[in-house]
Amino acid sequence: MPKGFIPIAVAITLAAGLLTTLLPATIISAWADSSAKSDRAESYIADFFRATVETAVAPQSDEYATKAVKVLLLREIPLDDTARFMLGRAWPSDNSEAGRRFQKQFQDFVAEAVAQGLRANPTLALEVKGSRSRTDGSTLVSSTLALPSGTTVPVDWQVVQNPATGTFQIIDITVAGINAAMTLRSMAEVTLAETDVDGLIPRWRATLVRRQQATTGGSAEQPTVTSP
Repeated sequence: MPKGFIPIAVAITLAAGLLTTLLPATIISAWADSSAKSDRAESYIADFFRATVETAVAPQSDEYATKAVKVLLLREIPLDDTARFMLGRAWPSDNSEAGRRFQKQFQDFVAEAVAQGLRANPTLALEVKGSRSRTDGSTLVSSTLALPSGTTVPVDWQVVQNPATGTFQIIDITVAGINAAMTLRSMAEVTLAETDVDGLIPRWRATLVRRQQATTGGSAEQPTVTSP
């Protein structure tokens, strides 16, 4: 995986839009807490998660929420690199217009999935548990997604710090032992066996809509955000 590639968007998408279809319980609030505020990497993850939730649920309309989430994700995540990685050998290297078109479709899909998933059901309660340094200079931040039933889902975030600015960047994420980057690439391979690059995102969007409708019964309550 190239350094700087960030699959977090996919993980957030799965968590916010799809994870609720796999887990039976509903989380009634969404919040992020870091018990070690002195650790900047841990605080960064907690703050990033909280900002994503608040950006998704605050606007009055779904359309505005999606636009706001897209701005946030594009500022924090190189979604274009993510889109290119997920296609692998299927990337249209001989057609730059097709590549740009797919990247735009992917940006919109991720923003929609994150915003709609959190607005329909604020399913995520993220608690940062700790962190450790890696030999490659990055930091691995451990956290859990907690369900009211008591079930917890581990989430590991790999972050690197820019030595010049001191800011962090997320370069990898694993949810419940599943690497988001490889999951996305595998999903793309399966879908591309049935359609072309232009048809991939529309298929994913249709699947996500069906799963959200099945989860919410066709309706959703207005979510709330709490923070300890």
